[in-house]
Amino acid sequence: MNQPRKVAFLIFEGVNALDVAGPLEAFANARNADGAAVYEPCVWSLGARIVRAESGLQLCADAVAPARPRADLLIVPGGAGVRQPQTLARLAGWLERHHDKFRRVAAVCTGAYAIAEAGLADGRSITTHWAHAHDLQRRYPKVRVEADALYLKDGRFYSSGGVTAGIDLALDIIESDCGPRAAMEAAREMVVYLRRTGAQTQFSAPLKLQSGAAGRLKDVCRWAASNLSADLSVEALAARAGLSTRQFSRCFREAFNAPPASYIKALRLDAARTVLGQGGNVAQAAAASGFNSADGFRRAFESQFGVAPSEYRRRFSMKRVKP
Repeated sequence: MNQPRKVAFLIFEGVNALDVAGPLEAFANARNADGAAVYEPCVWSLGARIVRAESGLQLCADAVAPARPRADLLIVPGGAGVRQPQTLARLAGWLERHHDKFRRVAAVCTGAYAIAEAGLADGRSITTHWAHAHDLQRRYPKVRVEADALYLKDGRFYSSGGVTAGIDLALDIIESDCGPRAAMEAAREMVVYLRRTGAQTQFSAPLKLQSGAAGRLKDVCRWAASNLSADLSVEALAARAGLSTRQFSRCFREAFNAPPASYIKALRLDAARTVLGQGGNVAQAAAASGFNSADGFRRAFESQFGVAPSEYRRRFSMKRVKP
């Protein structure tokens, strides 16, 4: 029987606890067809074995980082501590010396700072928490920061966006190593509602609408998200907001930097993805999200997510789907 793959987590003072616990639980729950563990997670620290997370929670490492480390995958979590100059320098120095001892290296959230500081991301594409993407790009101009990506892979280096995106990245690695069933079983064990693909953005369309809108525009956006089968033309939305079509379109562009039609399409596709993730078929997803035809829905979905809706359902549904 194959030995479990070792996955090492490198923790430090001020680490984000969920950046560690989320991916660790995903790897710990992965099983092969015989029910045996596929991964062997371990936690190392760069100082004292007990560190305090940024939330105040105390974490105890299995060991201080060994002088001769070796694992299949190294995960560098984020947290406020990683941006402290002394901690960042220690992390980056350790990574410079030892990164070649790992087949793969992954940064979760602001763990990307350590990867970039070590020079390992020069000329590569990485992502991080959306709130820190601009700063990361400013500090490390040789790095290509893709601020909106949920997670990325560039060579043997991986990165993910904020906090729970580390779980999505872990599940993607599990699928790559062990197949979609192992990844979905791990997700089901964790009661993850819907495993997201790396092509998805860190914000869902409804969340963008809720966070970017104000006043009458916010009310209209909330109503549209709950009434996808209604008339969501620009004229209808403008009338609901009590504005002329021209005024509404201008205000919408100023708030979202996109025309209303683009956001309505994103809302509908986001809702359709949820239906597919719950095991609904293509016709049900098209109807629930307000598309007039299944063919139009298929084309729009594939254009947006790079995968056919039937394939998305097969790979990511929380219910078992027959091929």
